[in-house]
Amino acid sequence: MNDKKRAFEGNGESSVAKKLKSDDTPSNGSSTPVLPGDALIAQKRAEIAAKVAAMKSNIPGVASKPAAITTPPVKPATPSPAPGPVMPNMDDLGRKVAEAKRRVAEAQSKLAIKDNPYMSMPQTGKKNKQPEPAQQGAGLKMAAHPLLLDTTPVAPQSKKDKYKPMQPKFASIKANIRNIPTPPPAPTPVPTAEVKANPYSSGPSAVKDSGFEGAPKERTGRSFRFNTKGKYVQLGNQMRQETQLEALKQRIAQGARKAGLDSEFETLEKNIKREPPPDVEWWDAALLPNKSYDDDLAFGFEHLNIRTQDSPVTLYIQHPIPIPGFGEKNKVNLRPLKLTAKEQKKMRKQRRQAELQDKRDRMRMGLIPPDPPKVRLANLMKVLTSDAVQDPTRVEARVRREVAMRKHTHEKMNAERKLTDEQRRERIENKKLEEEKKGICGAVFKVKNLSDPAHRFKARKNAEQMNLTGLCIFNPAFSMVYVEGAQKFIRQYKRLMLYRIAWTEAARPRGGEEVEMEEGDDEGVTNGKGKAKADDAMNGEGEGVASLENNACYLVWEGQLRERSFNSFKPRSCPTDAAAKEALGQKLAGYWDMTKNWKPEEEELF
Repeated sequence: MNDKKRAFEGNGESSVAKKLKSDDTPSNGSSTPVLPGDALIAQKRAEIAAKVAAMKSNIPGVASKPAAITTPPVKPATPSPAPGPVMPNMDDLGRKVAEAKRRVAEAQSKLAIKDNPYMSMPQTGKKNKQPEPAQQGAGLKMAAHPLLLDTTPVAPQSKKDKYKPMQPKFASIKANIRNIPTPPPAPTPVPTAEVKANPYSSGPSAVKDSGFEGAPKERTGRSFRFNTKGKYVQLGNQMRQETQLEALKQRIAQGARKAGLDSEFETLEKNIKREPPPDVEWWDAALLPNKSYDDDLAFGFEHLNIRTQDSPVTLYIQHPIPIPGFGEKNKVNLRPLKLTAKEQKKMRKQRRQAELQDKRDRMRMGLIPPDPPKVRLANLMKVLTSDAVQDPTRVEARVRREVAMRKHTHEKMNAERKLTDEQRRERIENKKLEEEKKGICGAVFKVKNLSDPAHRFKARKNAEQMNLTGLCIFNPAFSMVYVEGAQKFIRQYKRLMLYRIAWTEAARPRGGEEVEMEEGDDEGVTNGKGKAKADDAMNGEGEGVASLENNACYLVWEGQLRERSFNSFKPRSCPTDAAAKEALGQKLAGYWDMTKNWKPEEEELF
């Protein structure tokens, strides 16, 4: 037999904590009676109830009730030797729980004072001082702090107080609190009933009484909904009234047709009766191929007129305008190779041979009928041998008639291809417009003497023919010609002014041969140079023709322009500089000063 003792377990209740070695033989050898099962369970229940009552009596704020469990009298006996859990002392457990709750409350109060310095410690030591009530609720249901509540009465406002600066709308400290109505205090939560169930159980009742708002609510079954009395009777009466109304309308329509009031009844019927909805709405009709929702939507959206060429949506799609790159603008277009006369003749011969061979191949395959024989007077006997011998006069007349017909057909085709005068002028104008689209250029010329009528006529007529606009200014010192138009025509006009016109040669006389005037003849001259002088006098140039020995024309300026400044080519006589600048306009007035101050290179050297 082992004499060693077991280790001490429990908190002083050795009779409960000790375990016996066997059920039948105790350590001292004496035998004890064993209780039945029901009596043992009742005894244990009594002990547990006593311990719970003692624990509740030690916890403050919890009213303990005496256990009302009656137990039958049981003979004193030792506990059963069956092994079981060791029960701790319930009085010590209650004290520990109360001490832990007190420490948690103190820690929470200290943390609240640390976060909010305006809160003061609850003074529990002084007499007649009740502690502040704890904050009730959580989250949005938490009551406001007492310092944030305004308890000052509203003072009457005087005239001086009206002009005081506005206070902030929020209360930071007590000095800035506005006179706003005091918010109602938060409702005090109703104390919950005492939990009668086992507090140690984790069943659904604990979640239900914990006050947690996120807990799922109990589902309630749907109740029966009974139809009210007379519901279907009312619907039936309404249908009968509609049927009677339709019958009445038909009788009225028949009477109106008999009286000849069809149009008025139709208008009235349209106003009374609403038209049924159409099979396809107008905004969907263009998107549906078969004009039916059921048929078209059954195949899916791929078969609708949405991504096709005939879709009504395509009109509203904006495509960006392609902008050419910088390299494409400066790209040089290659000109076709210019052939010589011999090469052009060779190419024409080869082309005509290919066309003739193609025509012969078509004739052999039977695609086109063969040409009739081309009979002339030279090959008359070779082509028409037998007919020419039998009746040569008739054959010759027929051949001459065919030759005349071929000549007439050829001239008619040439006349049809020939352009009329109006078409020719229109084609020339179109070419001028195409040249003008490439860009507008301008040029300024300085002429020493532009008094000769032939020179004036050439300068004006060529400008009109080349579709050039501008101004020709006549001045006693010099003459200025300003032209603007297409670059091609400016180049041609520049060649005319600088090379083609002979500025030192006077105009040739018109209307007869030259006649020498005698010294004593003072009568008017009717021909020769005298006539030219008379014509010049009639044109306002009777002051006398100046010498054209040193006359010349110079190009003063040439460049690109944005747009035209004149609508036509106009000659203008301007004896002064102010009149010349006024005729040119404000934008072109600088050209007159440039032309006036410009000198050729040979004059600058001297």
